Amino acid sequence: MKKESNNKNTVSENIQVILFLIMVIIIIYFIWLLVNKKYEFTDNFYGKLRSISWTIFKGPSIKLYDEYWKFFDSTDEYLKVQTYDLTNQFFKTWLQNLSNRSIPIQIIIENNKFQQYQDSYWELVDYFSWNKSIHIGNDEQMWTTYVHSKFMLNEDSFWIQTANLTKSSIESSREYFFHWKDEELHNSLELLFDADWDGNNISTLELHPNLVVCPLNCREIIEWLLKNAKHSIVIQTQYILDDEIINILREKVKEIELSIILSDRDENYELAWEFWPEIVKFYKKNYNHTKTMLIDGKYLLIWSMNLSSNSLDKNREVWIILIDNPQIKQFKEQFDKDREKSI
Repeated sequence: MKKESNNKNTVSENIQVILFLIMVIIIIYFIWLLVNKKYEFTDNFYGKLRSISWTIFKGPSIKLYDEYWKFFDSTDEYLKVQTYDLTNQFFKTWLQNLSNRSIPIQIIIENNKFQQYQDSYWELVDYFSWNKSIHIGNDEQMWTTYVHSKFMLNEDSFWIQTANLTKSSIESSREYFFHWKDEELHNSLELLFDADWDGNNISTLELHPNLVVCPLNCREIIEWLLKNAKHSIVIQTQYILDDEIINILREKVKEIELSIILSDRDENYELAWEFWPEIVKFYKKNYNHTKTMLIDGKYLLIWSMNLSSNSLDKNREVWIILIDNPQIKQFKEQFDKDREKSI
């Protein structure tokens, strides 16, 4: 009987060993899938991007008010806005006009701005406190540090831009604005907005391939784009502070053409000193608040984020990658003009 008991124990131990080995194999398999998924991203990223029609506007320009007015005037069913700041009286008036037509409006705005001089969230809540059609939220239900994204959509079209909805953004800063009606992009943006409004997560698999969202996938993508640039990198942005991005640029400047326009800010001086004067210049004509990048003259990025660790890893930021459009050439021509006016 004792021998039979020992045999049973041995069989039980063998089964446990086999089950353990099976678990190890399964874990290794899933790790392999994850690794190969990353390789699939690097191999097929450009191939997944879609060529879409699009229109961009540049600021400063008071003509932008005409474009925005047409957008608000054409809104019949709903309006959704996600922005870091909203203080421009024109936008407040247009929101009021929409609400008078009983059109539901949702706004997500940052309620604890970095170095804020005014609490525009509470000002907006107070301004529309009596209005039942306008619902104003912030990022307290989200897992991000700041809502720094800048996009809006109605039932028909959408805007993705570098600008906040402020007077200075429209009238006195270098900014870029993307406006179009692509249905798949629109649906992806609406899905993102609704998830943020409800405090739910969203998978990158649910995003349009041309749409990038921080902190979900933007560091992975921006670093890959920079590392894999073959001929040139053009950057016009407020500042560059992220160490990883700076290290990549240090390596790429040895291989390809690199041209950068920054804002005249103290935090940019160290980088400018390292690359000046051939690479980095300061744009002086207007405040340089734009956040754009052009890779190899073919891939134009328009985004809400600054190139800082906080923006890449902690904030809600939204950007779009645009390809195959004559306006990319126009953007590069404008960049060259801005560079001529920079020091």
